[in-house]
Amino acid sequence: MTDLFIPIAQVLLAVAMLIVAVLCLRLDRKITALREGKDGVAAAAAELSQAVARAEASVAALKLSTETTSDDLHKSLEEARAASEALKFLVTTARALEAKPAPAVAAPPAEPMRPRRDLRWDDEEDDADFRLARRSRPLNETWGGLR
Repeated sequence: MTDLFIPIAQVLLAVAMLIVAVLCLRLDRKITALREGKDGVAAAAAELSQAVARAEASVAALKLSTETTSDDLHKSLEEARAASEALKFLVTTARALEAKPAPAVAAPPAEPMRPRRDLRWDDEEDDADFRLARRSRPLNETWGGLR
């Protein structure tokens, strides 16, 4: 039986060595592919580094553009505020001019004029006298020229 055991062990050992040889070949191919892929990884890393540099440059350009646009917007806003104030002044002036009565054409008085009296504090005034007193007041006493 020992005579039979030695050849069987040798055959099993040869088969195991063939399996190990096949596994070593496959491992060698994987290592070679990894080395070649390592160059690809290095190229991908370099490309990624370039993309990051371009992104940083773009962010810096956008920041500069934003600052410039912000400055322009502030200038436009200040100009708009100044124009708004000028327009408010013009509207107030126009309303004050509208409120002034038109110059009367010299016509002979229909009745003799009554002496002027201060009607602002007189409780017994009639409507005609009140309108006359209101027209005779300066504009700065009537709501600052606004109606």
